Amino acid sequence: MSTPTGKTHDRKAILAKLWDLGRTMSTQTVFLHQRLAQSVGLNATDTKCLDLILRGPAGAITAGWLSEMTGLTSGAVTHILDRLEERGFVERVRDAADRRKVFVRPCPQAVEPLVPMYEAIGNAYMKMLEPYSDKDLRLICEYLEKTCELTQRELTKTVAAKAGPKSG
Repeated sequence: MSTPTGKTHDRKAILAKLWDLGRTMSTQTVFLHQRLAQSVGLNATDTKCLDLILRGPAGAITAGWLSEMTGLTSGAVTHILDRLEERGFVERVRDAADRRKVFVRPCPQAVEPLVPMYEAIGNAYMKMLEPYSDKDLRLICEYLEKTCELTQRELTKTVAAKAGPKSG
């Protein structure tokens, strides 16, 4: 039901536009990352896993950690790590204290071909944000933080649903 000022209609239109823009941005982001990844012989999932490895806790990245972060199966993570290692992006190193544990370490020199591409995109985003006030930027940050939290919750739910109930 619309009010005399039309606020209900305006809000519905704004929410519909946000929904559509979110879908468009998500799709464009996936294809942009796929294109960048292909330029170095990888796929988007490989490069996003590499990004997690680069930003993760130094010296503590394992295949299990990567599986938890991504919701991918251990088999899928193993294949990703195999591709990354084969192309020199990561190395697997056995823990000196517990030889059963294997850590994954990035090889920064191998990432160098990606750096200019991602820096150019990052610089373009930073330039786009210049006209926004600090208040606007805080609101954008709040929105993105909540979006990330919601996305992580949904990922966790879908992984748990696929795994099914745990037997005790």
